[in-house]
Amino acid sequence: MSLIAIAIAGLCVSLLCSEARASDRPTARQAADGMGHGFNLGQMFDNSQHPPTLAVARPKIDAYYARGFRTLRIPVTWTEDVGGSALAHPDTGLLDRNSPRLLELEAVVDYALAQPGLYVVINAHHETRLKDDGRADVLAQLWAEISDVFGDRDGRLLFEILNEPHLSNHQPTPPDTLRGMTGAAYARIRRADPRRVVVIGGNQWFGAAEMAATWPNLDDVGGGRDPYVMATFHHYSPWTFSGDHQGDYADPWTDDDIASPMEVMAKWSSTTGNGMPIFIGEWGVGWKSRLSELDCNNIRHWYARFDAVHAKAFRMPTAVWDDGGWFQVYDHDTDSFPSNLIDCIGGACTWSGHERFNPACT
Repeated sequence: MSLIAIAIAGLCVSLLCSEARASDRPTARQAADGMGHGFNLGQMFDNSQHPPTLAVARPKIDAYYARGFRTLRIPVTWTEDVGGSALAHPDTGLLDRNSPRLLELEAVVDYALAQPGLYVVINAHHETRLKDDGRADVLAQLWAEISDVFGDRDGRLLFEILNEPHLSNHQPTPPDTLRGMTGAAYARIRRADPRRVVVIGGNQWFGAAEMAATWPNLDDVGGGRDPYVMATFHHYSPWTFSGDHQGDYADPWTDDDIASPMEVMAKWSSTTGNGMPIFIGEWGVGWKSRLSELDCNNIRHWYARFDAVHAKAFRMPTAVWDDGGWFQVYDHDTDSFPSNLIDCIGGACTWSGHERFNPACT
């Protein structure tokens, strides 16, 4: 065989392999069914609470993975300064390809994807100026850059376009503005990759009710015909119980408080969403803003009911918000789970005594 023939054969094999990899990628529904329950790598690549390094991330990933968690959500701030530098230019969206933080992010993503069956979600998290100015051009270029850097990764890597897109005054982004921004980013991702799962959400805090208001149709993201689009929302309802620095934890919440937002999203999915799968990207209780140790049965009860009972019934994968701080499940200082909340997420955990509202809740 001539050298030219060998080269052509090699090219054909390469193209076939590329097409095979693309065809093997999970649809959004397949991904959602495989993701199960997961966790956030909170306050690491989105701000400077924890060092943004694989050395710090690896023990947390390993600890959760060993407990059966199969989704890792990595919040990432790109166009704002974190630790004195930005990953991308705020006026263009162009990445600093030599940024040490970007290299560490790639290392974390690659390490996570090397774990069999582990799905990874990366997003654009605290992009204040971009959101305030409605910079669809910057967001689109940013995701074109991200698609270029991470384009060869496994289909278990998902792209969540824009986290909680409220304005800096906490008002919601106008729905048409967000649809335009999301659509521009979606188009650039699709130009690079027709089968990368893309995740979209509402226009303020990712509350369940925002979805119908923001997405009365899916014209900007494939018109409801793209099987590689997933929707997301965040669940901290009721905030008076789940939020940080709220009252005591003897809140008489009910199962309906957990299920109702899921029902809202399920209804949107069954109508406008054309069966689109739903991912609960954040949930949890900010208990450590008020308590030094976790020994409140009412909080344990919430964690035990949330994923194992309600989210599973709706076929919604979840990622508990774990920042190692107010919403702590994993302790970065000891590289361990200091309370049994990790057990509770599985559906059952030991209580202190038998009362739901034990003294540690007040």
